[in-house]
Amino acid sequence: MKPHHAMSFGLALTLAGCLATNEKSRTEGAQTGETGLAISAAANIGDKTDVALMRYSIDRIACAAGDKFDALNRTITVRLEKTMLPGDIPAFDNSALDQSSAHPFAEHFEVMPAGCYNINATPLTEEGAQSADCASARAQGIQVIDGITTEVFLISQCKGTAVGAVDTTVAINQPPTIEQLTYNPSKFITLGDRDVVCVTASDPNGDPVEVGWDQVDDQVGDTPLVISSQKNGDSTTACVQINPTQAGGYWFEVKIYDLLHDEYGSLIPFEQWLRAHGYPNDSHASLKFPLYVAPPATIDDPDHEPSQP
Repeated sequence: MKPHHAMSFGLALTLAGCLATNEKSRTEGAQTGETGLAISAAANIGDKTDVALMRYSIDRIACAAGDKFDALNRTITVRLEKTMLPGDIPAFDNSALDQSSAHPFAEHFEVMPAGCYNINATPLTEEGAQSADCASARAQGIQVIDGITTEVFLISQCKGTAVGAVDTTVAINQPPTIEQLTYNPSKFITLGDRDVVCVTASDPNGDPVEVGWDQVDDQVGDTPLVISSQKNGDSTTACVQINPTQAGGYWFEVKIYDLLHDEYGSLIPFEQWLRAHGYPNDSHASLKFPLYVAPPATIDDPDHEPSQP
């Protein structure tokens, strides 16, 4: 007689349930004849998995309502086979495994009393813990017929390799450029006069800009007071008023920063963003400029020069 076959996937993916049998065999659930049960469990695991063992649990059940039978519960743990399925075995080629595939598997053969059984195959780690990668496979109502080996083929479905994607876009950023700096009325003024210094700058990438002003010498002076900032086309012009409190030579510095939006939507200098992300790069334009302030009687003194900071 030919072997009796049944196939089932792990989880709830059933290829075929218990094969149909004739009415006579279904009414013989109480028979005690010994016969064979061969269980193969293939794991769809790829190259990496925590599975090293397979635990089989076999529980006898009634073939039909009211059938009497001797209870039977068996558990056995086996190692995965060293070969792969289908392994050029014609019975497994394309049924259900493609002949070009290679699946690790475990196998268990046991002589059983004729009757009906539920079978559960649980993948285990080397330490005997339940696999975190692969699911249990089960088949229910498998009928074992006297004198015939019933072959059951299960598939334990495993998780796939976790994958995502990274898409990196790199924007090229250039620092701003200072186009012009002007004094009104002049870089030479008399104590008591006010001087207005304006700078015009643009950004090659069209970023908005921010202008900062500082006195950079060690003279007692006066902090530049911002009086205007206006965008004209691609350029921005910002002006400060300087009111010196004593005669002398002064040095100031103007810095132009290009801006971007942070994660909160606020405009911040590129340099601030770069520093926050670990980059040492600068992104600004700067220019130091002098201002000469003389007492009214010495405005034309040729020896009155500011020192370089």
